[in-house]
Amino acid sequence: MIKNIVLDFGHGGLNKFGQYTTAPNKMHTYPCGEVAYEGVLNREIGARLHKKLDNTNLNVVATVDADDSRDKSLSYRVRVANTYNPKETIFISIHSNAFNGDVRGFEIYTTVGTTESDKVAENVYNEVSGLYSELKLRLRHDFSDGDPDKEVDFYVLRKTKCPAVLIECLFFDNWEDFKFLKDKCFQEKLANAIYKGIINYVDNSNNI
Repeated sequence: MIKNIVLDFGHGGLNKFGQYTTAPNKMHTYPCGEVAYEGVLNREIGARLHKKLDNTNLNVVATVDADDSRDKSLSYRVRVANTYNPKETIFISIHSNAFNGDVRGFEIYTTVGTTESDKVAENVYNEVSGLYSELKLRLRHDFSDGDPDKEVDFYVLRKTKCPAVLIECLFFDNWEDFKFLKDKCFQEKLANAIYKGIINYVDNSNNI
């Protein structure tokens, strides 16, 4: 039975001095002077997701609070997840992507191979895909093995003992995607879609 949801908001944020606490490649400055900070966007979306999950009977834990700007180490994030019984826990890591400014879209990752994480990813993807199709946003998936998640051995996925997925919401270095990412209404809709996917997985798992 799933009892614990561990939320992970990727990278650091802006501290009280306005300093970005994470790597420079996790931000992008547009010609107009506006700066996209991935860690800030991750926290804004993650905070909305956290609030929705708080209204359930699940134990919701964040590896870093949404208002905490620190960039916690990957090993720390994994240790938080591994504190809990892996059969009762899922790990959701929220990120936004970057490449060359031209690429757009949503991706969801699991580790290589067929695991329980695939089911978490599929439930989240199914909810997000409805929203993104409605908004005409791209879905970057890999159905080569029968499900939509992409498989990469990211540290936080490989080292967690429980089912774990990493979500790349959109590309923060693409202006069109960034306009969505920073929009509060979109953040709420995306958080709701991820929330519904998580709850669908939890309900299905707990009713077996």
